[in-house]
Amino acid sequence: MPMSHTRKDGANADRPNTDRSSQANGPDAMLIATKLRMPPARRKMLFREHLIRRLSEEKERRLIFVAGPAGCGKTSLVSQWIKHDLLPAAWYSLDRTDNESDLFFRYLLTTLADVDVALAGPLRSILAVPGLLTGRDLIPFLIEQFGNISGDIYIVLDDYHVIESREIHDALLYLLEHTPPKVHIVVLSRHALPLPVSRFKVRNLLLEVSGSDMRFTEAEATEFLKGVMDLDLSDGEVHRLVDYTEGWAGGLQLFGLSLRSKPVPKGPWNIPAMAMAETADFLIEEVVEAQPDKTKLFLRTTALLERFNADLCREVTGDPDAADILDHLYRNNVFLVPLDEDRVWYRYHHLFSGVIRRSVRTSSPRFYQDVHRRAALWFAAGGYLEDAFRHAFISEDLEFAANLLEEHLLLSSDRFGYGGGARWIAKVPYDILNHRILLKLHDCGQKVEGFRLTEIEKTLAEIQTNPREAFERYSGSKRTACEDLFTYLSHAVPYYYRGPEHADIERLNQACDMISRENRQFSGYLKMTVAFSYSCQGAPLKAADALREASAIMSSTDSIWGRVVCWRYSAAVEGTQGHLHRAEETLKKAFQTLDVKSVADSPIQFLLHLPMAWVHYYHNELEEAEACAARALHYSERAGIARDIIEGLLLNMLICLAKGDLDGAWESAEKGYVFTKGLDASDIGSIFDGWRARLSIRRGNLEAAVKWTDRRKLSFAEPFSIHFLSDCMAWAEMLYWQGLYRETADMLERLRRQCSDRNLLMHVLEIDLLHGAALHSQGDYRGAREDMERALQFAEPERCLSAFVSYRPVIAPLLLALARIESRRSAPFFLAVMRACGIGLDDTVTPKGLAEPEFAGLTAREMGVLKLMSAGHTNQEIAEKFFVSLHTVKSHVKHIYAKLGVTTRTQAARRFEELKAAGFVGP
Repeated sequence: MPMSHTRKDGANADRPNTDRSSQANGPDAMLIATKLRMPPARRKMLFREHLIRRLSEEKERRLIFVAGPAGCGKTSLVSQWIKHDLLPAAWYSLDRTDNESDLFFRYLLTTLADVDVALAGPLRSILAVPGLLTGRDLIPFLIEQFGNISGDIYIVLDDYHVIESREIHDALLYLLEHTPPKVHIVVLSRHALPLPVSRFKVRNLLLEVSGSDMRFTEAEATEFLKGVMDLDLSDGEVHRLVDYTEGWAGGLQLFGLSLRSKPVPKGPWNIPAMAMAETADFLIEEVVEAQPDKTKLFLRTTALLERFNADLCREVTGDPDAADILDHLYRNNVFLVPLDEDRVWYRYHHLFSGVIRRSVRTSSPRFYQDVHRRAALWFAAGGYLEDAFRHAFISEDLEFAANLLEEHLLLSSDRFGYGGGARWIAKVPYDILNHRILLKLHDCGQKVEGFRLTEIEKTLAEIQTNPREAFERYSGSKRTACEDLFTYLSHAVPYYYRGPEHADIERLNQACDMISRENRQFSGYLKMTVAFSYSCQGAPLKAADALREASAIMSSTDSIWGRVVCWRYSAAVEGTQGHLHRAEETLKKAFQTLDVKSVADSPIQFLLHLPMAWVHYYHNELEEAEACAARALHYSERAGIARDIIEGLLLNMLICLAKGDLDGAWESAEKGYVFTKGLDASDIGSIFDGWRARLSIRRGNLEAAVKWTDRRKLSFAEPFSIHFLSDCMAWAEMLYWQGLYRETADMLERLRRQCSDRNLLMHVLEIDLLHGAALHSQGDYRGAREDMERALQFAEPERCLSAFVSYRPVIAPLLLALARIESRRSAPFFLAVMRACGIGLDDTVTPKGLAEPEFAGLTAREMGVLKLMSAGHTNQEIAEKFFVSLHTVKSHVKHIYAKLGVTTRTQAARRFEELKAAGFVGP
């Protein structure tokens, strides 16, 4: 049967295939295995026939709710039923961390992806997205996918009582109300379900197994204690045990374990008197204390760990027989849970370990701290840095935790991506952080890409006053790390303040030579800063040279993060020059290298999705571009990478524009504009000013663009940069829509020379298209055709379609003219351009989709009225042609004037001619 705990190779296992799940904000595979596994099969279990028969007979219910106190046997019962009926089940064992909705939905998708082949592809695609998953977005998608499954599936939510999130409750309710009949939700909980389940009862969609149903009958308790636990008890003793525990399976098992460790008392014995007032007391006194001293110490030590293997147990206990003790505990059912099929990693039952932890922390605080310190060091040495940091802070020795962070934060960031260390640094109290300069510099490093520059400048200024005193607590490699990190930040931060267009390249290059060989990755980062500066200055060839130097440096280090950043910048530089195939090959090589390095599922992979999104966009593969951009944007927003957020929003704006979604494009531009206003940086966000002007033009608000150019005061005397180029294109579009075609062409010709000299060929393509449209509007059809032919010739080898789609409203007449040439009508790339622009070969006017670009917000009827007005028809004549009232026509005219910003028919007619010349309407 399909089970969520089946391995890829088909062998039965106790945990699901979770290879891709570590994309979910960093949980490792072992933790996922814990959550998405059915209980391991034991040698002996009590088969609760009447309950399993009831579940089997009513298994078609939509909601199956099994409730009862802790240890009453809910999990064992449902596990037996699933296996007995061979049901395809997605099993999810919950804990309190799952109240974070993103983790909850990622784990849920992970286990569902392995239950039915129809779910695997779509759900794993969602899992690849790094941002926050919400029930509002996910559950409707999940319901839709359930329509494709081949048969019934059962979603088991174990320990649902730990969930307190209203969002998760609402999502579950929505799923229950709308899921298809072949999907069944099985909820196991200690508490009443926090949902209005009465409607399911009325519709006979609910099967409820209550706490009273879960109680052991005396016959079951007798079979359990005598048959399963192998205890020599009289019927009377069993009866008293059942009566005292009220049939609670956990209590019976705890008593049974206690009695197995010592002789059963003879004669009558007072069960209530010898039992504890609380389960915790019983666990300590009757289970832990009943063990041999060696095992008792082992339990008190290893129960402090969230997960462990034999090696770790040997380290924290100092006992060379740790593996044998683990095996003994497992065979004797002492609350030990294996986390993998090979029984390498374990954890204790949560209740059991929790009781011991509280006891040890209270009675032996120094021992408690020492165990966690030893565990932290062991995990750190093995590269399990999240576990290491967690145990370091649990130890409550915060100086120790700070020291561990200083030693391993660079490696942690390299594996888990930018911003990963900020979460741990935030746990360090200010009084400790304040005198640990290396940790403060690490914190600054985490803040750089978030453009939190004021905070960084303050720290650097404090160090600059007396660096020797600041670094005096350190020696050796830590002292070197301090000096190199300080050098890097001191030179990188001014670059962010002034902006890449004004970077001091010579100073950055000099700083590269100041970094020690021990920390060469910082030299690589500075070289990448040089490369990015050249790129922003419109010098891609110099940027490529700097990237080659950076790549050589990074290749000599172990920094995966640095190599990924090199690849993405290289792809971006290739794309700017129009080398789309090279950019794509660079990115594919990067993904393959991550796979070889076994970090393909690391969050750092999402750094590559943004340049890949650009490649898809240039090819006009808009769905793929949107998906990649969404992954990149969600990750950068989560990690706080400001530059990627800005670029992601800009790309999303262009994708919306290519789809004809002007509202979506405007929303992205506005979001980017607002976001950049909150950054401690140069005028990095002003690029959105120019784009908002361009979008205003396309929305029909030419006046807003004119006002922007008046404020911007563009001049060719400015230093050339990509930002300047973008603003010039906005200026050119404004001139075009003002009907100043000669001025438009002159400006673009100057701009083209500058771009061509710098090898910015992708921008040359856009310039040629708009220049051709300007010539065509002047009546220079030959010049316009030459521009279009040149653009097609450049774009064809790389299959670059985006520029044609972006300028389709103004180049449509040129394309239609070329379509009359027989040789063009059979040229594959030309046909691809026509299809991308939504133009048919035999169209005589611009197609309807382009005739209504929402220019000025005119509707189709308003455009028709405008056309008749321009032809000299009176309002009465227009009313007769459209079979509407004169009052209706007057209302249309009023709206047209308002949208076009005109007050007379003559002005409206002039605007109509501009639209017609641009190809928005036919002749």
